[in-house]
Amino acid sequence: MAYTAPRTTQGFELIGNMFGPAPNPNAYILTPNTDFAKGDMVVLTNGMVAKAAANATNVLGVMAMSYSKTANPSAKQTMGLVYDNPYNIYRCSFADHRDAAATSGTTTTLIDTQLATSADDVWNGAMLWIYEGPGAGDVRIVKDYTGATDILTVEEPFTATPTTSSKYILLGEAGAAGDVIFPGAAGVDLKDENTIDANAANKDGDGPLAVLSIDFPNLMMTVIVREHLYNA
Repeated sequence: MAYTAPRTTQGFELIGNMFGPAPNPNAYILTPNTDFAKGDMVVLTNGMVAKAAANATNVLGVMAMSYSKTANPSAKQTMGLVYDNPYNIYRCSFADHRDAAATSGTTTTLIDTQLATSADDVWNGAMLWIYEGPGAGDVRIVKDYTGATDILTVEEPFTATPTTSSKYILLGEAGAAGDVIFPGAAGVDLKDENTIDANAANKDGDGPLAVLSIDFPNLMMTVIVREHLYNA
């Protein structure tokens, strides 16, 4: 059974600003007849707020309040509050990460023959967290990946040798070198307006989010918006 976080975010939670207290939100025209939830990441489309999606660029910000279709009908122009400062810091749940069990391992390796990626080094730099079994609680950086044998070698030894009872989470797509997620990664993508895609290619820096930290037990990341309308 996959790991279930004890807590999840309702979209992108504003937790601060790079330079002090977060500024107050500003009002923008909402796309009519659309539900918006507090915490939805949004863009401007034809001069109106719309929900962000995967591959979003020029993000406007995050909804500061919820607005139902009833409060935002087609018959009138509705203004909605958006946190739009490009230096705001948000916390958000992530999804679609790899959640699997080790096949075997050593004090410095975790082997998973179900990884099904053959290219060497594609998982280099990825964050790995063992949440159950031998090594539980260990967070490690993958320093080398051998595709032919599906061996993930970590920077720092595990506290216990991984076995088939060791369940772990690995972040990134690893379709090519650099498609991994770690604190400092710039280019991480959205799954949708209220979730981070932890199985997306890093896009070589072209995705909308930059990761500040990762909270594995709660499956959350702290991020800033790097593809922001006001700093793009």
